[in-house]
Amino acid sequence: MKLGPISTESARQQRYDRLRRDRAAAKAIRSAYPTIATLGLQLHFEGSGTRVPADQVHTMHPPARAFFQFQCPYADCDGQFDLADDVRQALAASRKSTVGVLECSGSRIKDHTGRQPCGLHLHYTITPQYSRA
Repeated sequence: MKLGPISTESARQQRYDRLRRDRAAAKAIRSAYPTIATLGLQLHFEGSGTRVPADQVHTMHPPARAFFQFQCPYADCDGQFDLADDVRQALAASRKSTVGVLECSGSRIKDHTGRQPCGLHLHYTITPQYSRA
């Protein structure tokens, strides 16, 4: 019996399951960053196509997991955005906000020509609110 390649949907589900397990294993924000009252993440996407994903806003509270990886919002993309280092650096410097840009390193099917680099850009803003001692 010959097995075929893993379907795109199956591969996406495996990536989703891995991210879910990693999120569950991450420390709570209150443990990882005890001075944080809330942590805001604003995600704005820019791409070359006409169908660019909608902006996302996440407000994370102390019980939330300190997990900052997000799958690329394109369903056919195998990439993700990892903001963990950016969040860590912003909080270590006690910044009021931090902005940056990441490019999706995944690939997706475009124009029926096979898999090509995704190239979606994520413009993010990290806005921590610190607890008052």
